[in-house]
Amino acid sequence: MTIKHVFIVGVAKCGTTALSEWMVVNGLAEDRVPGEKEPYLYANDEPHAARSRQGSLPLLDASAGYAFDPATVQRLPQHDTRLVLCLRNGFERMWSFYKMFKLDALGGDQARDYFSSYQSEHNGTGRAPRDTSTFSVTVIRICQAYFPRRSHLIVESYARRELEHLRTHTFLQRIEYELAFYLSRKQFPFFSILSNSFYYTPLRTLLERYLPSDLSVICVNRLDDADARRRFVDAVFEKSVDTPPVPVVFSSTDIAIDEARPDFNDRAFDTLRACLRYDLAQARGLIATTRLGDSLLDHAELDRYLAAT
Repeated sequence: MTIKHVFIVGVAKCGTTALSEWMVVNGLAEDRVPGEKEPYLYANDEPHAARSRQGSLPLLDASAGYAFDPATVQRLPQHDTRLVLCLRNGFERMWSFYKMFKLDALGGDQARDYFSSYQSEHNGTGRAPRDTSTFSVTVIRICQAYFPRRSHLIVESYARRELEHLRTHTFLQRIEYELAFYLSRKQFPFFSILSNSFYYTPLRTLLERYLPSDLSVICVNRLDDADARRRFVDAVFEKSVDTPPVPVVFSSTDIAIDEARPDFNDRAFDTLRACLRYDLAQARGLIATTRLGDSLLDHAELDRYLAAT
């Protein structure tokens, strides 16, 4: 089988940028849209020339929100396709996503250095670095991609309100707001820090369209091991090659913001903890059926903070 299409379909803040750069730099795939990690071509049904394969390498689209939209998944090519879903500890993923928006609001040297590490001009991919000043524009454009053009001004207005809420409220306040929003509307708000830490539903969405053998679910840090990388490359690209480790890029781990890191073992998170624990248990049942099973998951890291207090 010739692999023509590779999609890193999620999850945001789980290492998708580093993994996609690693694939391109090591000659495993080429960007579907030259210079773009996340083109979001399939977020709507408009025709795009870039959906067609031109060269010999698989075309890579690492739009990390795809897995969370069933309509988008239905638009992805079904044949000669491999999907990758990257997971991370749910609490850590939320905090990282939240910090990204806070850094955008704070600005300064830390924010500039952080955002310029996304698609760094020195990474060898040919991708253009992201300027701090364009972050809001970029995330609003992604939101608009899922809606008809006639709705774009309304979507932008709503998105800007959500961005302002993120920037002016604490982490715990944002979680409380999103839970209330979901319970009243049965959907999460734009730029939800919660929604992408629940993995069962996107897995089910992907497996309703694709064979389990088309999907590989991983924790990117497991690719530090050479044997794990070989198995991953074989599963996704059907190649037997040696590759270097996946570098750490676009990480906010060592960056401080104007808010202390929460203690995720605190009782204030007990309800959310129970929800995440249940969701991960359900997700693991689906992951076990996929191409690599759960062999490239970091189970200890995924389970951190989830034990009942």
